[in-house]
Amino acid sequence: MKRLRISPILLFVTLFVFTACSNMNGNDYKTSESGLQYRFHEENSNENQAKINDIVHVKMKYTINDSVIFDSDKLKQQMRFPLIAPIFPGDFYEGIAQMHKGDSASFLCPADRIFLEVFRVRELPAFVKEGDMMRFDIRLIDFLSPEAYEAEQYKKKAEQIAESESMLQAFLDQENIKVLPTGSGLYYVELERGKGPQPQKGQKVKVHYAGRLTNGLPFDDSYSRGRPLEFELGAGRVIKGWDEGIAMMREGGRAMLIIPYHLAYGERETGKIPAYSPLVFEVELVEVIK
Repeated sequence: MKRLRISPILLFVTLFVFTACSNMNGNDYKTSESGLQYRFHEENSNENQAKINDIVHVKMKYTINDSVIFDSDKLKQQMRFPLIAPIFPGDFYEGIAQMHKGDSASFLCPADRIFLEVFRVRELPAFVKEGDMMRFDIRLIDFLSPEAYEAEQYKKKAEQIAESESMLQAFLDQENIKVLPTGSGLYYVELERGKGPQPQKGQKVKVHYAGRLTNGLPFDDSYSRGRPLEFELGAGRVIKGWDEGIAMMREGGRAMLIIPYHLAYGERETGKIPAYSPLVFEVELVEVIK
């Protein structure tokens, strides 16, 4: 009888395929008492673990049947959120609570429960089938207590405000602006005095404008669209700096409005406008609609 000989290469391929199938089926995952299936890739047991309400900073990817649903790395998103108690026994929040700072792990959770109970969708996506498991690949980068996070955010905000004020002052110096700001902080520079009526709160106005950042980068204008912007003055339909500045004009006039961040878009990023940006507008009051 001939002895069956298996080449080392064939043996390696066979073992690789078996291992891959085992990984896909979750056979090498451990299971917690709640039913969470987990596998740690990197463990740093000498580091601390996050507690409920801590703000966790993670990299996360989740997949169903090897199809990527979300990948924070590819989207270049920084994921920071409060660690909450599990929404259902065996969800990924329970998994994160098991991790130490610097750990990397994978968790298998029922896809239907994740969508319905965690993501709170009204009905399951068509690609989610009965029995599907969603795999969460998570690296716990860091975490902060709520108090430490609040202090970090306060410091960051103070730095952004200081930078915004510095950019505004640099523009004023560069353009040799000598006018004093209004009580709110708006700088109104009259370029051409209009001869028509001064608009009143509640009236509609038509305004042509060109807006730019203090570094000269344009972000919007009405001239390229061929029609002025129409809005009700004082109704909050435009940024605060506009409501205040346009009310100081007369029909037919032109002005430069130099608007600090808190009278513009504030702390939020809007299109091409970064958060905390002071803005510069050259505006023309085309018409006061009676």
